[in-house]
Amino acid sequence: MVEVDIAYTGICGSDVHEYKIGPVPIRAEDQDHHIRESEWDEQLPKNMGHEIAGTVTTVGEGVEDVSVGDDVALNILLSCGECQYCREGKVQLCTAYDGAVVDSAGFAESIVVPAEAAVPVPDSVPLRHAALAEPMSVSVHAVRRSDLQMGDDVAVFGAGPIGLGIVDAAIAAGANRVLVSEPREARREIAADLGASMVVDPQEEEPIDRFTEISDGGVDVAFEVAGVSETLTQSMRSTKYDGTVVVVSVFEENASIHPNDIMQAERTVTGAFAYVDEFPMTLSMMADGRLSPEKLVTGEVPLEDVDDAFESLIDPESTDVKILVEP
Repeated sequence: MVEVDIAYTGICGSDVHEYKIGPVPIRAEDQDHHIRESEWDEQLPKNMGHEIAGTVTTVGEGVEDVSVGDDVALNILLSCGECQYCREGKVQLCTAYDGAVVDSAGFAESIVVPAEAAVPVPDSVPLRHAALAEPMSVSVHAVRRSDLQMGDDVAVFGAGPIGLGIVDAAIAAGANRVLVSEPREARREIAADLGASMVVDPQEEEPIDRFTEISDGGVDVAFEVAGVSETLTQSMRSTKYDGTVVVVSVFEENASIHPNDIMQAERTVTGAFAYVDEFPMTLSMMADGRLSPEKLVTGEVPLEDVDDAFESLIDPESTDVKILVEP
């Protein structure tokens, strides 16, 4: 085990979901992806905050990979190492997470975690950026899941932190054009600053028409990162025949699609959950400038103001995207 003095903890979109609607389970298909309110007493109060970066202050016996004084980012999604998915190297699908909720106490001054959770941060990456290693690893994993090829056209529906990270990672992976649909102006501006070729407000114009026109009939890969039924359909119909749609967002409600959008166009629809081994890769891409975490950070608050930060992220008129809590 190691103890880490926390420098920054980012507020994740999943944290915001739970702040709004209560505990959100991982998978839990038998409960239709909900925890019944009658069972909340078993989950609440719960720890929150899992986008963590800090400095190691204490190491336990036998710890060799990190030392006191090391700057680290924390990968809190540790798998059981024994189920069939862990044996296959698909640790993000570990059955230990079925029905579980993320339970990491990152909104604190310090935290004790297993040593394997502490990922060393390159010297050139400030802890302010390292706190985004977790969400940006989700984005990098989503791009890798898509089998994006150099020169492909890409559409991203939803420019929250994960969607913006996908814009960044897709450009780094060699995408030809990255097209973004996002209703919030501040987030559209960040997408453009990251290098998006086209950014549209879906409340003002139809993204399907614009994206299929500029990409000559449809993009090669679309990422659904908004979590609503409408964008799920838009992401499919903006994709060319035989294209790929990657669902990355957490949906609060059921969504409906027309299955013919998949069958008759031979589109592939897949999911991307969390990350596998992308943490060191993401930190390396931050270090050499291929990823731009600073552009996603819109605010910092002390720990005592964390409630105000959550309220800002919920507010549809807010310009905030990623807020870091600094204990």
